[in-house]
Amino acid sequence: MVHPPCSVLELTDRLCRTPSYIRPGGAEAEIAAFISDNLRQHHWLTVWCEEVSPGRPNVLAADCPPEDIALLIAGHIDTVPPTQGWIREEFTVADGRYHALGAADAKAAIAAALDAVGRAGPTRGVGYLLYVDEETTFTGMQHFIAHHPEIRASHCLSLCGASARVMSGCRSLMEIEFALNGHGGHASRPWEGRSATVALNQVLGELLEWCAAHDEPAPTTCNIAAIQAGSRAPDWTPGPGVPRLLATPNRIPDAAWALVEIRSSNPEVCVETVRWVLADAVERSNTGQPFPITLDDFAVHLDMPGFRSSPELLPLLTEPFAAVHEGRHAPAGETGYLDLALLSARDGSTCLCMGPLKGGAHAPDEWVDIASLRRYRDGVVDLLSGFRR
Repeated sequence: MVHPPCSVLELTDRLCRTPSYIRPGGAEAEIAAFISDNLRQHHWLTVWCEEVSPGRPNVLAADCPPEDIALLIAGHIDTVPPTQGWIREEFTVADGRYHALGAADAKAAIAAALDAVGRAGPTRGVGYLLYVDEETTFTGMQHFIAHHPEIRASHCLSLCGASARVMSGCRSLMEIEFALNGHGGHASRPWEGRSATVALNQVLGELLEWCAAHDEPAPTTCNIAAIQAGSRAPDWTPGPGVPRLLATPNRIPDAAWALVEIRSSNPEVCVETVRWVLADAVERSNTGQPFPITLDDFAVHLDMPGFRSSPELLPLLTEPFAAVHEGRHAPAGETGYLDLALLSARDGSTCLCMGPLKGGAHAPDEWVDIASLRRYRDGVVDLLSGFRR
């Protein structure tokens, strides 16, 4: 299918009107088909799709053999589910901004790249990766890493990143769950038991203090994403996952569970040290106590590396977008995680993560600034011009 030429705003609108948030039966197949059809219009590109899981295909394209790719342009095609509380009507323009789910994160920037490919014309040494599942467990990028060791671009542009600011690094990301086992008893006789809830509060407090102390070169943050506490159900079995706990009055809670997310640029902050901090906090909480608390079911869901690109190698990527970022930078301590870090960790690639001026990602009234979007598109054209045949 050949799509008629359209403006970058029209492309953005088409992408945003194509739902790609996670839902039963797959999420990104329809938008992947649109993107691959669009890229196939350019005779110098070889385009193919790779199914990561049912209904979830990565789209890849290249103007050369995969091993010759020097510049990789990447962007994720999934979005978060629709949010409540929209004030602006979706798919409309107001005050120079286009409003729609996915406009900021990251369909407008993808539209800019698609528009730029044709404007720049035939290139050599450029690859494209439009991938799935960035918003949850990064399976799209991990699939690419695992299946394409031959693609090792020296420079990578992420179409998802800071709003009109240079983002050349991000902190690592860990997602960890653990449980504490206490000792039940009647609430009227606290000396006959040991509350797992109280112990969890103490242990998490010490973890937060330890993370806050590791604030170089960027602040380490610890988000207590979820907690559960109560009395174990009779059919409870050990193992990772939210335990089946009962809210039982008059009983000292004998189990507590937590899910934590830690982001850090400090090399001392890793899975092993976090586990040590938790174990040490539990051990010290047991001093002088007749009923010891135990740390169990420690499980790691995510252990993702951070990255920091060398300033000396960034100009190839940043200079074409000078009219967009105007010298503004996004500190690593203020940004979310970008899975382009997996490429940087594997290949040592110089990476820039930046989009047009935008806002409201993962929130109502998501938007992209139209004038900035056009400047961003022109920046991609300028970047690709350096790779013309």
